[in-house]
Amino acid sequence: MSAADPWQCAPRALERPRPNLARLRIGIDGESLRAPLSGVGRYVYSLCCELEELLPNALFFAYSRLPAARLTLPSQRWTLRTERLRPLRHLPSFVWLKTRGAALCVRDELDVFWASRTLHPHLRGVRTVCTVHDLNHLVVPETMQVATLWSHRIWFERDVKAAEQVVANSRGTAERLQMLLRRPILDVIAPGLDASFRPPSPAEQEIAIHSLAARGITRPYLLSVATTEPRKNIEALVEAFVKLKRENQLQGYSLILVGQSGWKQSAFDHALAEARPYGVIATGYVPQALLPVLYANAEAFVFPSLYEGFGMPVLEARACGARVLISNCRELCDVGGESAVVVEPHMNGIRAGILRVLAAPRVPEDALAVDYSWQRAAVKLAAIFSDNSGKDRVV
Repeated sequence: MSAADPWQCAPRALERPRPNLARLRIGIDGESLRAPLSGVGRYVYSLCCELEELLPNALFFAYSRLPAARLTLPSQRWTLRTERLRPLRHLPSFVWLKTRGAALCVRDELDVFWASRTLHPHLRGVRTVCTVHDLNHLVVPETMQVATLWSHRIWFERDVKAAEQVVANSRGTAERLQMLLRRPILDVIAPGLDASFRPPSPAEQEIAIHSLAARGITRPYLLSVATTEPRKNIEALVEAFVKLKRENQLQGYSLILVGQSGWKQSAFDHALAEARPYGVIATGYVPQALLPVLYANAEAFVFPSLYEGFGMPVLEARACGARVLISNCRELCDVGGESAVVVEPHMNGIRAGILRVLAAPRVPEDALAVDYSWQRAAVKLAAIFSDNSGKDRVV
């Protein structure tokens, strides 16, 4: 960003007539629906399911270099445009979207393109709605994959400023975006909570204990749910847990690490190998259907991430009745609520925080499902898609 940059948004396209809402043509970056769904993927998928209900006559298109078998589409209402030439499926995803994907978007004569992963093709005559999930490349660039980092360094600022409307997934992300790019935000559209995220009934609890035991998971345990990549700071959590074990604390406890393998794994793999004798269990990917019982039966949920744009697992854990430990990232403090234990995200901070959170009471949070609703979030997004008169504002 240049010091001489006046921080102005890119010029808007000429006003277009309001599209025919009966046949509104909406395209999205289909790569966000890559299976198994990531946090961003679950956000996009859940909103897309609600949009189908809210916009029953709209036409939906998804654009991805990957074949259908690699994606999780909400329903058969979605027309998938993929890369037919196999060698080109190996292009970096954003390079494909801005070149091959852009041509497919033009052919489909879209009214709106939802940049569900922020970066987007610049489509003349198509209104772009851009969702910003985080600012990893500015806050924690050292934790990112090389291709993703450079895609964001090259295109993020230009694409955010060029979009007709920009929304953020949290107030903290909106404030960071305004501070770093001076880009006004139309609205904050936070994630919702699926109905399954709640404390289990006694009958469900009994079934859950047997289900967990079949996977080698028995109480008491601490739980973490995150992709094992550097930003999630799981290595520091493992180190803190092992230190407590060596100090003869947390006797009988295990540490359950749920999540897909990520990138820059070598240091974590080494730490995990040394920690297994102390009760550290890495399950890999776990289906969403099993997450509520994992949260509800945990003695504490620990999420010491170096930075998050929102932190959906923290919200889910709270809804299931778990005690929560989080790092002192502004966005996590927002989603963690008043009862969360907040720590510095280093080994000693996490170690002390684990002892504090285990001594804290469990706080029922029945209102979370009302405060965080996928339907309410989708109503906001559908209104933006359907009305090209929205004006940017600082939220």
